[in-house]
Amino acid sequence: MKAEILSQTDYLTYPLIAVVMFVAIFAAAVLWVFRPGSRETYAERSLMVFDDEKGASR
Repeated sequence: MKAEILSQTDYLTYPLIAVVMFVAIFAAAVLWVFRPGSRETYAERSLMVFDDEKGASR
């Protein structure tokens, strides 16, 4: 019954477009995070928590 219903509908392109968009956005995010030169940026930002000069006033 499922195959019969799916064979008669034209709405199967929308899920396919959604999956392709999800994979493309996910791949772009992974490439952005692991791009060359980003290690220094993330190293600086990871230490921002411990920086008292710019942090909260006591």
